[in-house]
Amino acid sequence: MNLNMKQLKQQLISALGILVVRIGKILPANFSPLGSFGFFSGNPLLFFLSILIFDYFFGGFYLGQSWVYLAFSIYPLLGYLSRGKIKRQVFLIPLASLLFFVISNFGVWLNWYPRTTEGLVHCYLLALPFYGRTLMGDLSFGYGYLLLRQLVKKYQHHFLVPDKIN
Repeated sequence: MNLNMKQLKQQLISALGILVVRIGKILPANFSPLGSFGFFSGNPLLFFLSILIFDYFFGGFYLGQSWVYLAFSIYPLLGYLSRGKIKRQVFLIPLASLLFFVISNFGVWLNWYPRTTEGLVHCYLLALPFYGRTLMGDLSFGYGYLLLRQLVKKYQHHFLVPDKIN
């Protein structure tokens, strides 16, 4: 199996795992590995496909959802901009959460709240608990991924298995 097929297989398994977590409602709302998957997968198409499949079969579609998809695009974009540099990733993961919050809730405000300053403030205040869970999920899964990657890199010689055993 060449490296591209191996990477695609790993990404498909990750996407399936995310779907299972979201479908099974194992984690609280907005606390999920989805943002981290978008940030680290390097495959925006698979990322958006997993979101669309979930929304089609389980989540449903609603007015203003295009703003949520626009907000989700921040994760692969910032993941790409991090270029695999750990310091950038540590900074950009929480920034992605913040931008997701700002963009997606702007769409909520446009579609469901009075288009006034009071309506805008009210919308963002009511969304703060969701932002907290999004941020905690992105930090837990994103930084967890970074930690695991560093541990594997540091101790990979312990995990090497010969291709053929005689």
